[in-house]
Amino acid sequence: MIWLWLIAGILVAGVLLFAFSDIRLKIRFSHTEGDDHLTVDIRGFYGLFRFRYAVPIIYWSEEGLKVKTEKVNRKGLQGDEKLTITRDKVEDFFHRTKLLLSYTARLIEWTKGVMAHTICTELSWVTRIGLGDAADTAITTGVVWGLKTSLLGYLFRYIRLEAKPALSVQPQFNRMLFSTEGVCVMKIKAGYALYAVFLLLNRILRVRGGLRTWRKLLFRPS
Repeated sequence: MIWLWLIAGILVAGVLLFAFSDIRLKIRFSHTEGDDHLTVDIRGFYGLFRFRYAVPIIYWSEEGLKVKTEKVNRKGLQGDEKLTITRDKVEDFFHRTKLLLSYTARLIEWTKGVMAHTICTELSWVTRIGLGDAADTAITTGVVWGLKTSLLGYLFRYIRLEAKPALSVQPQFNRMLFSTEGVCVMKIKAGYALYAVFLLLNRILRVRGGLRTWRKLLFRPS
């Protein structure tokens, strides 16, 4: 009998530890003179789970936007892939998104709910602009400031911001330059993330043909 209580206690403790642990998402991006990088790091359950999705190469070609991606977990590199993003693929992506919205009950409401339980703990975004002319550079700097504040203002209507944003737009007078780099760190409780998955599944099943449509779109080759 004591062993049963001990096992039950361990299971309950494990469930609580999981539920109150954080899933941490860190996004880093940079663009400097044609050199582009994007890295997404996911860490969960007190660092026991780690995953990295990196895009070390991004460049334009006649065929479209070419990217190289890498997937890394605790065991090391799990694979890489080279992709070409064309106009047709972008249009197909938006078509799939519309179908998912149609075959899920209140998907936008679900998304806003997940965002409301997400906390931003770090945010920095630095942009340097130079157009070779002082007046043009000053005007463009103001426009970029406006775009940044509008974008982040809309985003943080739904995501709670705990960190003080470190934002800047630095004019580079009398030179041609555009570079930008940023870091964003967000977290969500693992317990709520699991609950959100079940809630999404329920919303999918409430629409006739929803599960079949999701499986078809998510596992269909791009």
